[in-house]
Order: sequence, then C-alpha cells, then structure tokens
Amino acid sequence: MEIRNYINGKFLDSLSNENLPVINPANQKIVGNIDQALDEEINLAYEAAKRAFDKRILLDMDPKEKSKMMRAIADKLREYKDIGGQLLSQENGKTIKQCIDEFKGAADTFDFYAGMTDKIQNKLIPSGKDTFNYVVLEPFGVSLQIVPWNYPISIFSGMVAQNWIVGNTIVIKPPELCPISSNFYGKIFEEVGVPEGIINIVHGYGEVTGRKLVKHSGSDYIVFTGSPEVASEILKETADRIIPCHFELGGKSAAIIYPDADIDKAVDSTVKGIFKPNAGQICVAMSRVIVHPKIKDEYMTKLISKSKKLKIGSGDNSETEVTPLISKDQMQRVSNYVNSGVQSGATLALGGKEDDNQEGNFYQPTIFDNVSTDATIAQEEIFGPVTSVFDFETEDEAIEIANSTNYGLASGVFTADDQKAKWTAERIQAGIIWHNDWFVDGTNLPGGGYKKSGYGRDGGMDGIYSHGQTKRVSKRLY
Repeated sequence: MEIRNYINGKFLDSLSNENLPVINPANQKIVGNIDQALDEEINLAYEAAKRAFDKRILLDMDPKEKSKMMRAIADKLREYKDIGGQLLSQENGKTIKQCIDEFKGAADTFDFYAGMTDKIQNKLIPSGKDTFNYVVLEPFGVSLQIVPWNYPISIFSGMVAQNWIVGNTIVIKPPELCPISSNFYGKIFEEVGVPEGIINIVHGYGEVTGRKLVKHSGSDYIVFTGSPEVASEILKETADRIIPCHFELGGKSAAIIYPDADIDKAVDSTVKGIFKPNAGQICVAMSRVIVHPKIKDEYMTKLISKSKKLKIGSGDNSETEVTPLISKDQMQRVSNYVNSGVQSGATLALGGKEDDNQEGNFYQPTIFDNVSTDATIAQEEIFGPVTSVFDFETEDEAIEIANSTNYGLASGVFTADDQKAKWTAERIQAGIIWHNDWFVDGTNLPGGGYKKSGYGRDGGMDGIYSHGQTKRVSKRLY
C-alpha cells in the first residue's frame, strides 16, 4: 500500500525524509511506515486546496458529474473492502469483519451524498412587494479535517462527502496510529480521476503535523473529531483568526433502564454498547448505566455472566468479541481510570485488569457498581471497556444522573412505555437518544453533541448545512 502523502492529485515522494512506524496493537509488530508531512508538504497541500477552491472546481461542477464521481468512489471502496479491511484490522486492532463493514459503510456514505448533489435548494424570502431576497448555501473555503483513530475510514468518508457537497476543498490528516489504510482513498481518487487539489491527504503525528496544520494560515474552516482537550487547543490557536470550527468531542453516554424494560435486551445492548464495539473505544459507548433497583439484581447477574464469556483476542480471529486497545498509552490510561474507580470506593463487579495476553493491548471487560456521580470514572471519558452502574428511585433522579456530566453526545432509554421514553428523551441533554437498543444509526440520520461533546452535526441533510454558511442576496425592485 502507498505510504506517501497524497497532494494535488498524486502521491508525492517525501520532502521531509521522515516517516513514522505503525504498530499492530494485538502483537506490537510493525505493520508498516507512513511518510510524515512537515512544513513543505503542508504548504503544498494548502496551496493545492486554495487553487482548487479559487478555481471553483467543486462549486461549478455539474451536480450530475459530482454525483457520478462520488458513486465511483463508493464502488471502489466496495472493491477494496476486503484488502482494506485486513489492513485496517492490522493497524487498528478491530475485527476484520468490523473493518470490512467500515469500508462498506464509507461506500454507503458516498452513495448517500451522491444523491444529494442536486438537492440543495436556495430559499426565496418575501419581505415586501418591492424587494427580492434569496439565501444560498456556500462553502467556507479550504477545510482542514483531522480524523480520529477509532473509525478512520468511515469518519474520513463523512467529512469529505459532506464538505464536497457544500464546495469546501480539503486538507485532511488521518490518525497517526492507523494511517496506512486511509491511503486507499488516495489510490481511489487517482483511479477515479478526482480533480487536482480538491482533497489532499497528509500524514504525521498530531503533536507535530497536526499542530502545524492548525497553525497554518491556509485553513478557512476546521473539522475535528477527538478529545475536548485538543479541541480547546485548536480554539485557542485559531481564536485570533476567528476560524469557524466543527467539533465532535466524545461523550459519557448513559442508558436509563426503567423497571418495565426488557432486561435481556438491555443486557445485550450494554455488551454491544461498551465491550464489543472496539473495546469501548467509541465516543458513544454506553459508559454509564442508570438502572432501577427493582430489576438491578437480575440485570447485573445477567450482564456479568454474559460479559465473562466474551472472547478477548486479535482482530484476525473470527471468534474475537473484545479487541485490543489501540496503544500502550491507551492501556495505561484505562488502567489509571480503573485504579481511580477503586480508590473512589466504587465496587469492582467484574474485570479491572489487563488480560493475560502480554503481547497485545488487551483489557478485560470491566464493570463498576455503586458509583458516586462525582467520581472521576463517572465524569470523564475513559475510552475503554469500562462501564459504571448507578441506582435511581424516581424518573427525575434518573434524568439528573444522566445529565450530571459535562458531556452530551448520546444516551439511551429502555422501557416498554413509549410515553415515558418520549418524556425521557425530551429531558436528556444529548444529541442522540436511542430507545430499547444501542447504535440505531443510518447515513441519513444526523448526530452531534451537546455541551462538551462539541457542536455541529454530521449525517443526513443536517450535516450538509452544518459544513457551510449562508449568504443572503437582496434587491430593491423599482
């Protein structure tokens, strides 16, 4: 697979003569290396994106041609899904099936937005018989996009497709922990014949290349998925330039389980919501469970029993259910949070330690009970296979616990009563609410955060309008 940066429509030999190793989190072996982009490459990428924007390549492209281009990309993603999925599994740690599905999902995203190229409608606004006013959606310009490591292929597709619809040209940095598979996009763009400069892929460490990209004067708009701490640094760095930003910043998602809930379904959703999807390394993981005492004993017994049976292993094993954490640093982060939970007085009901496999970054599914709402494990995003359980007596108390963190990305409610579910959904401060299941998603559905989980929406028509700005044009009629 290509290890070079993709700039102005082609892969370029390294100008920095530096590269970074990519490590398989399941066995610590080197998967490969990727060229690091430094000042010269970054300048070239921004210059190419700026030229393409000034030429109005995307803005003036016939919607049918843009749709055709995006559908061709979708077809290529499906063509490369098997080899791409295997590579992504090696560098990211997820199961091969998950990674193949990620390529398929990325293809679905391009297909969906390919159908939106001619659906953006300008608005005519009446304001008196002697005026003519209309509003159009326009791009910001050159968009810097920074992709996280947990779902790099699917988030790449969403960022690119939505921005292309609006007309933003792109400089995009895949994650340094698993960057090689993202170069399938460069290969595809070459094969499809994507116009030069409308997208440029640059690689490197976040602390080095990422920081240089943010500091660069060439960006008109920044899209970032990651931690609130990094987002805060981006805002401080761009404050003087007043650069608009679009952030999806993680969460501390809670599920409220009422006494009338289907307990087996709630248990299955918890396992799926915190342990099976990438070992909890997902922003919308079910990291908090708020359960009524009437059903708590049954719920906990079934949850612990099912979680104990989960198979921990590498992504290339078809039986694996809990995959490795992305890095040794992430292992230490999770371990520190678990130690904090024990010290806070919470009851460690399951797990709480690294798995016996010493080669990989494997951590056991971990469940805390009797957790205080102000404990660190109840307030901060762990990004690992760790969940905390809370009791509640009244519906108002359940809502209070659910809203007791600074995050507000996703949440869930388990009840047979649709009215209660509606009442609960209206009061939870989060951008996504699931009812009686976890991960009820679709490309045509918007998602995004409240509070510290960020701002801006991705998915569906909302995502398109979130990545652009409106312009009003008014004329006096005589």
